[in-house]
This record gives sequence, C-alpha cells and structure tokens, in this order.
Amino acid sequence: MQAEVSINRPIVQLSVAVLLLLAVRMILPWDEGLGMTAFFALLIPFFFLLRWPHTPGALFTGLCVLMLGKLVYAMTTDPLAGPDEIHYYEQVVEFERLGDFLPYAWEHIVTQWHNISAYPMFGLLYMPFFKWMEIEGPLPIILLNTVLLILTVNQTYRLNANYFRYALPGRRTGGIGGDAGETGEPSLRFHAIVIFGLLVSPSLMYMSSLFAKDVTCVLLGVYGAALLLRKKYVWFVVVLLYATGLRDYAIVYTVCFWLLYTQRFRTAIAVMMAALGILVVQIGPTALVNTAMLTVFLFVSPNPANLANWSPELLLRTLEAVWMSIWVGVSALLFMRYRETRKFYAIAFVLLFIYAATLVLVGYVTITGRELEYGVGTIGDNMVRKKLPILPLVYTMNAYTLLWFFRWCRDSLASRAGKRPVRTWKADSPGT
Repeated sequence: MQAEVSINRPIVQLSVAVLLLLAVRMILPWDEGLGMTAFFALLIPFFFLLRWPHTPGALFTGLCVLMLGKLVYAMTTDPLAGPDEIHYYEQVVEFERLGDFLPYAWEHIVTQWHNISAYPMFGLLYMPFFKWMEIEGPLPIILLNTVLLILTVNQTYRLNANYFRYALPGRRTGGIGGDAGETGEPSLRFHAIVIFGLLVSPSLMYMSSLFAKDVTCVLLGVYGAALLLRKKYVWFVVVLLYATGLRDYAIVYTVCFWLLYTQRFRTAIAVMMAALGILVVQIGPTALVNTAMLTVFLFVSPNPANLANWSPELLLRTLEAVWMSIWVGVSALLFMRYRETRKFYAIAFVLLFIYAATLVLVGYVTITGRELEYGVGTIGDNMVRKKLPILPLVYTMNAYTLLWFFRWCRDSLASRAGKRPVRTWKADSPGT
C-alpha cells in the first residue's frame, strides 16, 4: 500500500520542481543562506511526491537527518576541496554563457571521444543549472547534488521493490515485486532500512556537498541498471555512454546491479574469473591480494585503525565504516547459519569482488602512469570516493543482514521458550 503523501503525479512533480527552481533563482543571488533554506523547504514536497513505500518513520527521519546534515556540511565544508572540484568550478567562471560552453564541450566529445575528459561531460549537467540560475559561487552545487542524491535513493528503492527476489525472513504476506510486495511487513522493513541508510549515509552526504561528479555516477549506475532490466536498450546505451564519459568503468558497476537483480550467479562467477585472469596477467599475484583487501575496504573506509581518521572532519564517515564492518562480520555468521541467505550473499560478494578488481586495475594504471612503485596495499586513489558507485549494493546488503539478524535473535528466543521458529518467504511474482 502506498502512502497517501507519496502519490506519483508527474504534472504535480514537474510543477513543484519548476517552483523549486524559480524560488532558488530569485532568492539565491540575493541571499545565499536564505536561498538554500528556501530550497530545502521546497524540497520536502518534491521528496514526498516521489514513489516511496509506506514507511513514514524512515522517510521523515531520514529526510530530516539528510537536510540537517546538508546544512552542516554547507557551513563547514569547502565545495572546492580538491583539484578536480576546482577544475569543474573553473568552467563556471571561464564560460560566461551556456552558449559559450556547449560548442567547447561538443568539440571535445567529437575530437577526443577515445580519451574523453569528465570535465566537459559533467559540465553538460551542471553548467545549464549554474548559467540559468545566474550563480557565480560554487556552494549551490550542494542543491543540485542533493536532488541527485534523493533520486538515487528513490531509484534504488524502485529497483528493490520491483526486482529483489532473494529470501527475506518473516511470514509470507505477498511478493516483493510491485505494489503487492510493499504490503508485506518484511518487505517494508527491508525498504525502510535501505532508504534510511542511504539518506543518512555520511559518505553520500559528504560527497554530495562537493563540486564533484560522484553522486551523478551513482545515480547513472542504478538508473542504467533499471533501464537494462526494463529492456529499454536504446536509453540504456545513451545513459551508459554519458556515464562512461564520467567514469571509464561505469559499465562495471552498472552491470553488477543488473547481475544482482537478475540473479545471474554463473555469469557473475565467469566475469569474476575473467577479471582475476586479467589482473594476474597484467599485474601479477599482488593484484589478487589487493583485490581481496579492497573488497573489505568497500565496507571499512576510512580505515578506523588509522587514528587520523577519527578527526572531526572524518568522524562520521569513520563511524559509518565501523558500522559497516560490524554487519559484514554478522553477514558471514548468517551465511553459515541460514541456508536461505547464501544465494544473496554469494552473488553480492562476487559482485563486490568484481568491482574491487576493477578498482585495482584502475589504481595500477594510475600509479604506474605516475612512475610510482606498486605493491601490496597500494590502492592509488581515494577509497571513500571510489566506493560510492557501489554503495546502493552495500546498503542493500546491510538491510538484508539486519533483517536476518533480527530473525536470528527471534529464533534464539523462540528456541529457549520452546516455540517454533518463524518461516522464511520468497517473492513469487515478477516485478513490473
């Protein structure tokens, strides 16, 4: 059952979006703080006009934490924190009008298609926003990235609602696909945990506060997977081409989501073996060790063992890593305890291993290109940033583990009381 506040009316959504843009355009150049406050206020009706499950607690609490966190990051974080962020913003300053930028971007795409840069490609997204808004400062990128983050969370929910077919603990009340699935209590809890986790994720919150492409990459990954699942092949190719312009390996995490929801375990194993073969041939056995380590770092980064990561700036992201590391350990126990969970955990860890292998290869190219020494533990890039495209899978795993952990606790209590354990149910009907 859908919540009444989450009706999906495209015309109303478009009207609210236009009102949102007009309000920000009028207020932001006059007063940046007031403009951002107005934006977040108008973001609330836009948020609830999207299709969500009937989980008001997770939605309201998650949105409040997100808006509070974004306001804090807006006041404490420099959007131009690195060289890439500075270069993206330089395009806003360098090109006075959108009409000046578009010919430059098109020429780059046509002449450099074989070695395309993310700077003009990402500019195709944010330059219209900045030039139409007549904005000069970099801070409003937070507004655009926040909308993209919300759309990412919503698209992840829609993928899970329509295509998640793995066993969940609880009494059988319906399939997980479509509206029928949303009436089941296990399904609602699962969706609520995923949505809340992504909304309050410090990594997503922080990266969406920078003048960076990372949140856009996450959205394109889950959206591309949705198009592939719906067999919208032409639009899938269009989205994938743009996503590849932002990240060369966009096809890897996009296909990983597709493999997860189609449950193609054998295909995933074949891809993993091919990736391992490439690593051994191109780099050597060291790459296998680094891939295993990097698979763990997809959960545990920033590294909590490094005292420097407990500084105020990194505290929330380090706590997120600690939280994830706990549930990774629990997932291993659940894999051994419940046979029903093994199908999901097996393919999820294989997909994470594939993504980690891709990052190892990308890191190796980066390090050798800078003529640096490559060895065990050498990653070559910012892991907090690189893990972002796969975070929807990580938080889906987290929600799955939490539900099965609650089942484990109930079974333990029931066995002590001499009661029969709760049954497990799976989805029957295909998603729509």
